[in-house]
Amino acid sequence: MLVAACSSDEQSAKNRWTKDKTNPVLTKGEPFVYDFYALSDCWVVFDDGIYKMWYTGGGAVLPDETLRSRINYATSPDGIHWEKHADNPVLDVSLSSWDSIGVETASVIIDQDAPINERYKMWYAGQTFNAYRYEIGYAYSPDGITWQKQGEAVLPVGPSEDWDNCFLEGPSVMKDDMTYKMWYAAYDCVVNGQSSDGKVNIGYATSLDGINWTKYEGNPVLSVTEGDWDAVYVQDPHVIKYNGRYHMWYGGADVENNYFQQTGYASSDDGIHWEKSARNPILKRGSAGQWDANTASFPSVLIDGDQLKMWYTGKDVEPLPEWPQPYFWEIGYANKKLPTTENLD
Repeated sequence: MLVAACSSDEQSAKNRWTKDKTNPVLTKGEPFVYDFYALSDCWVVFDDGIYKMWYTGGGAVLPDETLRSRINYATSPDGIHWEKHADNPVLDVSLSSWDSIGVETASVIIDQDAPINERYKMWYAGQTFNAYRYEIGYAYSPDGITWQKQGEAVLPVGPSEDWDNCFLEGPSVMKDDMTYKMWYAAYDCVVNGQSSDGKVNIGYATSLDGINWTKYEGNPVLSVTEGDWDAVYVQDPHVIKYNGRYHMWYGGADVENNYFQQTGYASSDDGIHWEKSARNPILKRGSAGQWDANTASFPSVLIDGDQLKMWYTGKDVEPLPEWPQPYFWEIGYANKKLPTTENLD
């Protein structure tokens, strides 16, 4: 009898993320529409047999010719073949308000305890015109398509001496034991001798209603690692709770300007104290010439049966070429078998 044994490296290789051969699975629109410039920052849920995606599209909506980011919607029967909503964008900017230049990085939950007109709840980053400032807003909807904004931002930037003084974006929200929990990215652009100066880290906040939030006093809860692949940025987390543990996938990079982003994983017993995976980055950039050679990051992850499924932002070059030279800045898909171990990396 011949007995074959797999090494730990072979076992690891068998359980790595596999990028779909059809990538990208959601592509940019025609020139000069709402998503002609870029597709990114998707959030996917599986509801009533349908995959539903909210994503950031960069483009223009005439007669406004200014390039802005807006939140759009698409559906799919299998998570690979997507159909964009006919009346995108579903969440637009408010030209005279705090989110006048862009709305992006949506996090959406379906809250079965909420009134029907508030069944879908969204938290998103909004940018103020002519200011390098993002804050977190809130909107609600009966169907995930028609949204009503709360008004002002519900999670603002911190004071200049804090780690989150410049922008907040990429929220990940869940409702856990009747408490809303948010993990979010924040940039410290004030150079005042703190370890967070010039870095993007991940913070945590809680709320009883999804509108009034309390930031955790010990923020940030996930920080950059000096000298490692995520030495400058850890951002845009996606957190799920499974088997009593919190699992986070996040974007990371070791150079400024968001070049060369890849995807990492961390786990936690309480959502506050996180341990990064030794296998990071768990989803790497593609090889030279591939559509995601520059970026493979900003993940949205869900568990579907015995599978982990991830949708992510891919980009092939940075800086972008002069128009009309082609480039990728779109949404890809990867999956892997759901591990039977405590961690899901």
